Amino acid sequence: MTNVRDRLANRVARWAGRPTLVAVAAANLVTGLYVAITLAPLSFGNDISLYRECALQAASGGPACGSLYPPLAAFVALPLTWVPPTVAAIAGTLVGVTILMAGVIIETRGFRTIDRVLVAVAAISFAPVVYELLLGQVTLLMAAALYPVIRRPDAARNGAWLGAVLALAPKPMLLAVLAWMLFWRRRALMLSLSVALLLTCAGVAIVGPDQYAAWMGVLTGAGRASVSGTFSLSLSGNMSLWPLDPLRGVLVIVIGLVALWTIWRDPSRGFVAALLAGLMLAPYTQLYAASILLLAVKPAVGFAPRATRLMALTGNVVLALLQFLVPWAIVGLAVAALGQGSPERTGGHGPPVPVTERTTGF
Repeated sequence: MTNVRDRLANRVARWAGRPTLVAVAAANLVTGLYVAITLAPLSFGNDISLYRECALQAASGGPACGSLYPPLAAFVALPLTWVPPTVAAIAGTLVGVTILMAGVIIETRGFRTIDRVLVAVAAISFAPVVYELLLGQVTLLMAAALYPVIRRPDAARNGAWLGAVLALAPKPMLLAVLAWMLFWRRRALMLSLSVALLLTCAGVAIVGPDQYAAWMGVLTGAGRASVSGTFSLSLSGNMSLWPLDPLRGVLVIVIGLVALWTIWRDPSRGFVAALLAGLMLAPYTQLYAASILLLAVKPAVGFAPRATRLMALTGNVVLALLQFLVPWAIVGLAVAALGQGSPERTGGHGPPVPVTERTTGF
């Protein structure tokens, strides 16, 4: 068994660098196109349509639309109602593409042009990103808000955009990231929570307390349905551990404890663990949510390059075609948890994640 593992590791090592980028880009492009062709007729602009519907109801003074997003999000989405639905859907996709390409440009500074192109192809054809762009979801906005938090030393100003995200789209998977921030980005966390509270108060003032009371009713109803195993988002297209049974309940506890231990030990490993645990433990995790894992690539390459290459090569098949998020993420969590931790803890103000290196990343 050891010899087989060593041979596999040596073969992967020989394919490091540009060959791996070519392989990941090619694999993602083929499978990503299949996902796009399959899902586009069913899902293009679906979430943008939901945002428009809620915005129209908010503008007319009608009752809350029953969305899991706060009422302030409907107010912010009002510009989507000024254009036809198709134009709004295209605009949502273009915003996501712009964020993604900006991230690729920043993350690949110092790379050769061919490597930057390969990274861009691999990123935009990553199946969760394809679905994200089709729907008009907000995961890439969340990633953009998290970027200054994780890539810069701890500072309060880095948490401002994340605070806006928490006020407009408080996704359950962010709870694990907030736990990571409590250990390694406390200043940014404090401002994030302050901004979220401030914007929520502004939302109550703008749309009225009744809308927020109705929204809280939606959230509590969703919570009760999740616990009882009848929450629709946990039953259809969900790749997390929910709905829970006794065995899954034990697994949730184990994953949570391992993630917290990894977060406590090391900022880079802990951040990757937080992302993976957040996806597994959230009451619902649709395919698009795994777009957030683009933020995990650089830190993961830093502490586990071979495992990261293998997970990148298999990501589209495992996530989109097989929908085996939990086993795949458990492997990633184990890799993050079993390595050596940070040599010194820094009182909640850890180093950037990771230190940027001018390499291909693979």
